[in-house]
Amino acid sequence: MRLTENEEGVSLYGDGERLQIDLQVLIPEDHDSMGVVVPWSSRRFQYTKKDNCLRVRGTFTVDGVAHTITPDDPTYAVHDRGRGKWPYFTLWNWAAGCGVVDGHEIGLQFGGKWTDGTPSTENWIRIDGRLTKISEHLDWQYDPKNWMAPWHIRGRDIEVTLEPYKHDHHLFNRVIVLNRGDQVFGIWRGRVRDADGNWHSVDGLEGHTEEVQRRW
Repeated sequence: MRLTENEEGVSLYGDGERLQIDLQVLIPEDHDSMGVVVPWSSRRFQYTKKDNCLRVRGTFTVDGVAHTITPDDPTYAVHDRGRGKWPYFTLWNWAAGCGVVDGHEIGLQFGGKWTDGTPSTENWIRIDGRLTKISEHLDWQYDPKNWMAPWHIRGRDIEVTLEPYKHDHHLFNRVIVLNRGDQVFGIWRGRVRDADGNWHSVDGLEGHTEEVQRRW
């Protein structure tokens, strides 16, 4: 797997036994994203830059069957970049979604747990290219005993639910080092409010949510 920045954005290349990828993520110069520094102390912090509603061009092949993606297709990439010095133990939630609802291109970006106790959040929404920062720490409700049950995220300007259709679990546990993640993909329902006070439906958006635990 290889990710390479270029003048158009980021190229994704992968060559595996069943899957081959040759894609270009297109990032226009006027495309807004948001970077946030999360400080746990004067010596320990994480910078995260999230982006969404990125159009894609190229091909991917699964079991010998090639599929072509053009920028006109309803196919999006989500970009997550981070740099910093994590605590030994970290637990986080992350959620994202992209798509067009009622003629508006909408991007969702929500996070939680790892920013608790700090003045920072990584929450925002994109409506037709314009970002609205959500500085409030949101309320996440989900069932760790049933990852396929609906996930609810609530706040003053956020009332959304993800209805999962696929669960992905990974676990690497060597006592001192732990890497555990539970990620679900599904369909968003609900509504969000932009900076002008207008509510927008998110019904039908594709996306994901996750709970990830790290000890490293």
